[in-house]
Amino acid sequence: MSGKKFFVAAFAALTVFMGSSFGIPSQNINVNGANRNMLVYAPTNIEKDRPLIIQMHGMNQDAPYQHDAAKWEEIADTARFVVVFPNGENKSWDISGDKDVNFLKAIINEMYTKYGIDKKRVYVSGFSMGGMMSYHAANKMSDQIAAIAPVSGYPVGNPAPASKRMMPILHTHGTTDPTVNYNSAVSYLKRWVEYEGCSSNSEKISQYPVGKTTSAASMEKWSGCKENSDIRLISIKDKGHWYSMDLASVNTSDEIWNFVKRFSLDGAVAETPAVPPFVEPTNRDSIYNGGFDSTANAWTLQNHGDGKSVGSVKDGKYVLDISAVGSQPYTVQLIQHNLHLEQGEWYKVSFEAGADADRVLEVNVEQHEDPWDSYLTSVQNFDVSTSMQPLSFYFQMTAATDTNARLSFNAATSTGTLMLDNVSIEKVDENDVPMVPCCETAVHALNLDRNVLRTYEVYGLSGAYLGKIDALNFNEMKSNVLSLVKKSGVYMVRSGSSVKSIQVGR
Repeated sequence: MSGKKFFVAAFAALTVFMGSSFGIPSQNINVNGANRNMLVYAPTNIEKDRPLIIQMHGMNQDAPYQHDAAKWEEIADTARFVVVFPNGENKSWDISGDKDVNFLKAIINEMYTKYGIDKKRVYVSGFSMGGMMSYHAANKMSDQIAAIAPVSGYPVGNPAPASKRMMPILHTHGTTDPTVNYNSAVSYLKRWVEYEGCSSNSEKISQYPVGKTTSAASMEKWSGCKENSDIRLISIKDKGHWYSMDLASVNTSDEIWNFVKRFSLDGAVAETPAVPPFVEPTNRDSIYNGGFDSTANAWTLQNHGDGKSVGSVKDGKYVLDISAVGSQPYTVQLIQHNLHLEQGEWYKVSFEAGADADRVLEVNVEQHEDPWDSYLTSVQNFDVSTSMQPLSFYFQMTAATDTNARLSFNAATSTGTLMLDNVSIEKVDENDVPMVPCCETAVHALNLDRNVLRTYEVYGLSGAYLGKIDALNFNEMKSNVLSLVKKSGVYMVRSGSSVKSIQVGR
């Protein structure tokens, strides 16, 4: 197959529609008689002669998944280029023959017809099997690709480099990748170092990007390559098989663009410096970009298990299109972390929500890392209607202070479209927390039977429910209340219709 030549028949008449990636056009293209599909993102009113990036998904994944993982829109809007996410047939790529090479060629031609892209600045990237396909494309169509940027993938079988021109390469990989072995990938990359005549002595930046003191990544660079080529390796320590978008470490899409933009088929390109990548402020006591004025900065959409969704900012709102749900609401989550929640303080969470049909939305405040313990006495559930409406709740941070807590919108209660806007979290005085039905309805003073184990509900003076405790006697009650609330003060303890105020403290 690989020795035969194929002519790509790409028709200008394409079927264009709004696909499952909300707001990102999906379009079909005929390639050698087969109907192929891709997602296309182009900045509004994009100029001619701008670059093209083709980004390919991993095996058993698809274009919407890669689109959501890589978050290219803001970079493309700033630097003005087109991004295409192709769909592989059967969620895989032909990494030995010409079927998908022809698909990539057809994409380039169609983007030239549609947007007037600069054919000298076409870049190919991909995750996992998409990374393998990037290397295959470098061997098969180096006259049409200016640089490649594979992520967590290198070709099965270690085929020898065969690019007709020296190919700039940025390879990114986690050092503990259990799916595509890191050391084997590095060994294969070094075959390209030798093939392109680069210096065997590399330059290594032990902590990369420079200035990010929390980063676990490093950068290795081989210089002196033929034809002014450049080969680099970003290694992310103790990370597995993933496409890193870690704002405290490696934002893979930023790194790819900053590398490939330097290359053209006719030599290096002097690009206008892009706006510095967004760096999310950490350890803050408020929501960042709660009005979605800066696209989706600081927000992360995660799909777990069977949950499947895509999201984007449209008309100043975050629009979440949920196509599949799992067994729990958190199988689709919109998250913002880096929140500083101080022990003993009260907070109010506010937001606006609407949907294409009545639905339930679960909201949680929790740890950002395993075991993801909730800081609420119970997760909050809201009825969301077809019109945007303001919603809110209060809670007290009874756990130890957390400088990296997160607010989670758990949306996999049903499929459909959910819209969010004006999200905020703010400290409030306990006296400003609205009273909830609790203690004003109690008609009896609570009498404790000594050494009789009972379950009690605990409330703040505002009436906010804080949780339950078990106690045998008064002293045990005080101790258990303090363990629950972790802050000295006066609290209300209720059993049935009886209530008692108690003061606890260390």
